[in-house]
Amino acid sequence: MPTHGVPTSNDPPAAPDGALTAGAVAAEPRGSLTTLVLLVLGVFSYLTMEMMVAPIVPFVQQELGITPSQSAWMLTGLLVVGAVCLPLATRYADIADKKKVFLVVLGLSGIGAAIAALATTAPLLIAGQMLQGVGVAVVPIAIGIMRDSQPLSRARTANTIFVVSGGLGAAVAYVAVGPIVTHLHYSYIYWFPTIVIAAVVLVGLRALPSCPPVAGGTVDWTGAVLLGAALVALLLGLTFPTSLGWGSPLVLGLLVLTIALLAVFAVVERRHPSPLVDLRGLAEREVLGVMSINTAHSIATFVMYVILPTLALLPVAIGYGMGGDASTAGLVLLPYALLVVVAGPTAQRLEPLLGRRGTMILGAVLIVAAGLVLLGIGSAPWTPYLCSALMGLGLGIGFTQSLNTIVRVVPAERVASASGAVYVVRSVGGVLGGQIAGAILSAGLTAAGAPSWGAILANVLLIVALGVVSIGLSYLLASRRSTATAAAVLTPAQA
Repeated sequence: MPTHGVPTSNDPPAAPDGALTAGAVAAEPRGSLTTLVLLVLGVFSYLTMEMMVAPIVPFVQQELGITPSQSAWMLTGLLVVGAVCLPLATRYADIADKKKVFLVVLGLSGIGAAIAALATTAPLLIAGQMLQGVGVAVVPIAIGIMRDSQPLSRARTANTIFVVSGGLGAAVAYVAVGPIVTHLHYSYIYWFPTIVIAAVVLVGLRALPSCPPVAGGTVDWTGAVLLGAALVALLLGLTFPTSLGWGSPLVLGLLVLTIALLAVFAVVERRHPSPLVDLRGLAEREVLGVMSINTAHSIATFVMYVILPTLALLPVAIGYGMGGDASTAGLVLLPYALLVVVAGPTAQRLEPLLGRRGTMILGAVLIVAAGLVLLGIGSAPWTPYLCSALMGLGLGIGFTQSLNTIVRVVPAERVASASGAVYVVRSVGGVLGGQIAGAILSAGLTAAGAPSWGAILANVLLIVALGVVSIGLSYLLASRRSTATAAAVLTPAQA
């Protein structure tokens, strides 16, 4: 594959005789556990706060007297702002001190959370949620800081820890929301993580290492405006069909506008000396594979988010329901969150054995299995819990391997923005998955108003199909032999 003048791997180069160069060994950073702890606390607090938003929507509606369409913007607004700001924040992290960008982004998310906690009106609450969305960039920037300040072995371990933090954050959210709302107030959902965020920012000002840019550059503001407008148009175009329908002129117009803006963006980026998004780098085989797989995985994730709580609430008498209540709808997703925690370390250990490709295929196979087990729900009402667990394991392995692949194959000065691109495609895929699942269920309602088995089956088969597609896309990643060859030129600290 063409490299366009930049290396396609973070592995140090080998000397002609296969030995390491002295410069490669000298360049290995020693790192600090304090850095890792602060970054993990910042990531965990933000992700926990983000995962707690959806369960409190009914309580916010009741207390503030807002409509369902207004409350939907608590989630959509956060997602839109995150998707727009993420490429800009991660690109700025590539050309500036990552420490400063991380603390600013994390601090802004904390301010947004405080605004939402204090809000007494819907517009102020939504504004706080939207500002909170800036924090989506904390994970890819944290990955960039780890890559700059730690040995490669610890940087890759940190990727695992960040994925585990997401799983733990989701688990804490699913378990803690009920008691907090029952005994305190929904605003504490924002206050508890914000206290941790404030502590991380204050301590991080002194304790986090400075991470100056590897190479110079400027922010491509033209590209930022074009990409931001395209993402806003796309996400709104995927959100409005719920109320307006896919054939609505507004929806079709937004999708056409998205295509036009992305086309102009591609032209601008290919000509810009310091592009916001390295399109040539994203077109490299393994990076393209990671982006494509994460799109499929995020669609599958949000299809699961829609159908598992739906199955939990349907009556047993219907033949494919669990007969549960709101608590059941949350608990059915708990195995997913817990298995994501297990999946991170699992992927870390599997890559040396299976290679990048084999590890990613394993994750995809587990997603296929997760869909297939739901076919037996009529005779085994517990199968949604097994589906949730298998999805958590498969998606967690896939996401951990994705981040490890980015750290391994992308030049160091582009790690933050490339990791950010993974999160952008996951946001877009998530919105698309939720809309598709919802549309399928809405189209298949029975006379009693419940989703038909045909609608449930279509969503189940969609998860299976996305898993199969992910297996095929995994062949874009390096094989076990290729991975072993690359590992042969690592320092002992990196191996």
